[in-house]
Amino acid sequence: MYDYLLLEQSNVVRYEELTYPAFRPYLRKITPDSSKVAIGMELDSEPIGLIFAEYATTTATPPKTFGQILSFFVVPEYRSQRIGTTLLQKMSAELKHRGCEEISLKYLDNPYQIALEKILKGQNWLAPEAKALICYGTTAKIKNARVIKYLDKLSPNLANDYTIFPWRSLTEADRDYIKGLMDTHPLTRRFSPFIEEKKIEPLNSLGLRYRDQVVGWMINHRIAPDTIRYTQMYVHPDYKPLSQSILFLGKAIKLQCEAVPEVPNATFRVETDNTPMLNFVNRRLAPHLENIRHAWRVSKYL
Repeated sequence: MYDYLLLEQSNVVRYEELTYPAFRPYLRKITPDSSKVAIGMELDSEPIGLIFAEYATTTATPPKTFGQILSFFVVPEYRSQRIGTTLLQKMSAELKHRGCEEISLKYLDNPYQIALEKILKGQNWLAPEAKALICYGTTAKIKNARVIKYLDKLSPNLANDYTIFPWRSLTEADRDYIKGLMDTHPLTRRFSPFIEEKKIEPLNSLGLRYRDQVVGWMINHRIAPDTIRYTQMYVHPDYKPLSQSILFLGKAIKLQCEAVPEVPNATFRVETDNTPMLNFVNRRLAPHLENIRHAWRVSKYL
């Protein structure tokens, strides 16, 4: 017999294997008044499905509460039995009960995408939107890209007033200057170089100076012993952002290639509204990448 449970600390541990390792610590901390919600599905006391979400209220006037589904999983042998459909319905109802006006779900291209989108459409979710490309590569292939092979010839395009420097040499004065930019410039704030600062990869995280001012950065993180994530690439729009960014990216990739076999894998994300960089990736890097997947977002008003 199927049983659907609103999970709490006393029973949530049995469901940990049904979500990503990164979410398990949050799953364990669920309480009746927390901002995380988990609903499980059991058959004869055996967990076979889990949906996990969080919600938050904005500081806008009037405030609004939004929910986001973090993970959604049904054990393979129990799929195509409307279990996922019911889990999604119950989570939507629970988030609405907690005051959410809208919920969203993010996912990558995957073998189960058609089935998932069929469930979403059946419950009147809006059409999915492609928000970004998620790219995966290896140094063995990407070192053959033109921007890497001919980097020494391209580098003179960096004018004399510009200098690329290791991010680890950033000074306190530099930090104060960047924080001042972030206070006054929304685009700079969007690409903050201080996210996950303690995990920044020193091997190929870089900064760009124009004379004495920091005007750009390439911030990377080691997300696995053999993998670097290229997290934030930004050049202030007053300083030829596309051409400088390409040199930035080429320099960072070359530094990683030179470190092989230590870190042979890389991944990065390009937002679909970043048209110049999207075109560059599709034209110049795509033939040298292992895989490219779309990141989708879909939402529903409650």
